[in-house]
Amino acid sequence: MKYIIFTYTGEGLPIAHKLLEEGQEVTVGIVEDKRMTLTKVEKRSNEYETSLEKKRRLSLYKNMLNKISAVKLLKQMKKIRDKENYFLFFDYNNLFRFADYAKSLGFIHGNFPTEKDRLFEVDRDYAKDFVKKYYKDIKTAEKAEFRTIRRATKFLKEHNREKVWVLKGKNLLAPTFIPNTDDPELAKWQIIETLEAFKDYYEDAGFILERKITSVAEITPERIYYNGKLLSLTINFENKQIGSGNLSLQTGCAADLVFPIALDNKINNLTFPPIVDKLAKRHKGLFIWDASLLIDKKTGEMYFGEFCPNRPGYNSFFTCLSQLPSVHYFFEKIVAQENPFELGTVGASTTLFNLLRDPTERHLMSGASVNYTPKAAKYIWSWDIYKKKKNDKMRIVGYDWQLAPITGVGHSIEEATRMLFENIEEFSLAGIYYRPKSDFLSMDYPTSILNRLRYGLQKKLYSLPFSVTFKS
Repeated sequence: MKYIIFTYTGEGLPIAHKLLEEGQEVTVGIVEDKRMTLTKVEKRSNEYETSLEKKRRLSLYKNMLNKISAVKLLKQMKKIRDKENYFLFFDYNNLFRFADYAKSLGFIHGNFPTEKDRLFEVDRDYAKDFVKKYYKDIKTAEKAEFRTIRRATKFLKEHNREKVWVLKGKNLLAPTFIPNTDDPELAKWQIIETLEAFKDYYEDAGFILERKITSVAEITPERIYYNGKLLSLTINFENKQIGSGNLSLQTGCAADLVFPIALDNKINNLTFPPIVDKLAKRHKGLFIWDASLLIDKKTGEMYFGEFCPNRPGYNSFFTCLSQLPSVHYFFEKIVAQENPFELGTVGASTTLFNLLRDPTERHLMSGASVNYTPKAAKYIWSWDIYKKKKNDKMRIVGYDWQLAPITGVGHSIEEATRMLFENIEEFSLAGIYYRPKSDFLSMDYPTSILNRLRYGLQKKLYSLPFSVTFKS
């Protein structure tokens, strides 16, 4: 097959590059105008992108891939006659306008996210109403909405002396903040201080306080369909905080453990009510659906966390692809409506973060060279790279501090993590940070990957297609 990949912020660029290295024909369409990615409910303030951010974003994978304007690419696609030989991959659900137009041109293979899919991610009330209506075994956490910090501060001080809250902004630039303490008084002041520090962003579109589940195990199952046929079920344990022990700021993904499980596992029916099958049948081509479960270990009650509605999760998609012979193997298998994954394989990832800063401007450094060995190349999914010339070294762009997810695979967790950290040793850039192996395999803090994995086993939510030993 030939591949056309659309992107705005570059999540799919490592996939495009790997397909190219595998000898596939690949064209990448870059969305230049952020306004073309926004839904009808998103605030105009979310359109904001500095000239430096845009310059660096458009430089991702420069001189490494065949990249053109997404608008120009759609015009060229009108002239393609053998549309059945192309796979269209939209790396994020905010590309729904481009997916709708491409589908109208007669392309049949690919994933085609819609604006409705995107709304499940950007409109939290819309997602929660959907869960309340269709997910009988999953609850939604108590919440309160605000437009001003003054009212939220009053609410926290006067009415909630025994509860801990999570802060979620409606503006994309307003960070989600989870207090690092379960003490209600200390958590309250952390929330207030965060609101004050980012006042303009939170008050721009409003924000939500959602009750924190203080003894939580987060587990995320995901289904993959093609043309309405269910092909696979995977399960993901993700560390979102940058720091070991799940401390400090949230990132997209700092580390994860992902593997396929059998469809007869209990968690499958709990997480995917019949409405998900109906949604899959309404979507042409590849359809991906997950739901993160926040399980209160004190009561056993399950709460809804979030959807990645009809889009891959990152790093989890890379972690899944690493378990296969090649990237194009995945796409060819799903087009044939066959499960690409084999039970018994395990994937693990850790993200390398670029902490280098310009000493005067304080923004991310750009231009430093990146090196890694051919041995590890298959398992390195660099985001923030480019070349000055085609034969030049790879260099960092400085667009995002999430530099490169790195993966490892095996038939046990020990084997996968051993390969993962061997691959990290094959990567060279000054100033990188990543969560170490001791943290990945730790059972010293309750939200660690292995503690959550063991909790799900104890509650018989799933069985493992491989053996594992838990060391205290």
